[in-house]
Amino acid sequence: LRRAAQQMPPFQQRTMRRLRSAIAPLWLPTLAGLALGLGRQAWTSAAFSRSSLAAKPASRHDIGSFVGARRPWNLERIASASGDASDGRAAATVARRATLEAGDTILVAGAVSPTGMIVTSMLKGMGYDVRPVLTKTMDPYAIWGMPIRGFVPGGSEPTPAAAGLVVADEKFLQTDLVVAFVKQIGKIGNLKRVTFLSAERARSPLENMFGNTEEEERRSREDATLSACKEVGAECTVVRTGVLRGGGSKSDCPHNLGQEVYMRIIDSVSSIEEELFDLNQRGAEVTDAATSTITEGGKFGGPFGKKSETARTTAAAALAEAFSSESAADKVVDVVSVEGTESLCSAKW
Repeated sequence: LRRAAQQMPPFQQRTMRRLRSAIAPLWLPTLAGLALGLGRQAWTSAAFSRSSLAAKPASRHDIGSFVGARRPWNLERIASASGDASDGRAAATVARRATLEAGDTILVAGAVSPTGMIVTSMLKGMGYDVRPVLTKTMDPYAIWGMPIRGFVPGGSEPTPAAAGLVVADEKFLQTDLVVAFVKQIGKIGNLKRVTFLSAERARSPLENMFGNTEEEERRSREDATLSACKEVGAECTVVRTGVLRGGGSKSDCPHNLGQEVYMRIIDSVSSIEEELFDLNQRGAEVTDAATSTITEGGKFGGPFGKKSETARTTAAAALAEAFSSESAADKVVDVVSVEGTESLCSAKW
């Protein structure tokens, strides 16, 4: 290869040298990230190892469970955003809360998914008694870096009399499990509102050409959850999103998951793309699915629909803010990210 390169015309040799120079900066971060991941196990925390969850490199759309990924470095920003009376956010949130009030208990299923971790932190900052559903080997403080009480189903503690329930698992919990959990909490008689994350899976443009069975399954899960909530007398808000992206430190959300969101993506180009997404796609388009054109062959569902993506911080905000919105009761809403310089505040939600 070296001899062949030497025999090239001079202009081709110059082109090859320039190409190598352009590619080198892209490979170096990738190799360095691989060395960091394998050498010092950057993704393994106390909670991660105790829960026996394996950390692994991820693609842009599959960054797995973030157990242990959150660190206390964002606590000052979180306290400032949720407790500083000067911006009026905390006071306005509490004043508007008609369905649930500060201090009400909210259970979070799927709390160790990336979106679940963000919404748990948000609800804590809004003054709710948030109880993430965990296994007995998981340490809430090691996961969120703040005092949060987890709830272990089947443990010594009975099921809390929760006023709210969030189902935020990005991989989708089994429908039967979600329905059974809603009915179990509903029997206690205090359940008022359920918010349910219904995210689109990343797929190729050709997958829908011969029928989108996955979209049908998605709607079936939504209908089953709505029916279960109606049966127990609880209101439900289904938050339908595009492919979930980002959620890291480049977003303006104080509840973000930090730089690890990008570090965990082993491909350096995809990692940079995620950072740019968090920087540029901070706006949100929220529409009622019953009247929206998004689901009619548009952003969701249609084989030739436009690609739809939603920031994890935006999806989490929709799940959290629905508890304080009367108009969100028993609604299916489409939430997609759009270009913007700042996220929606509570009043705009």
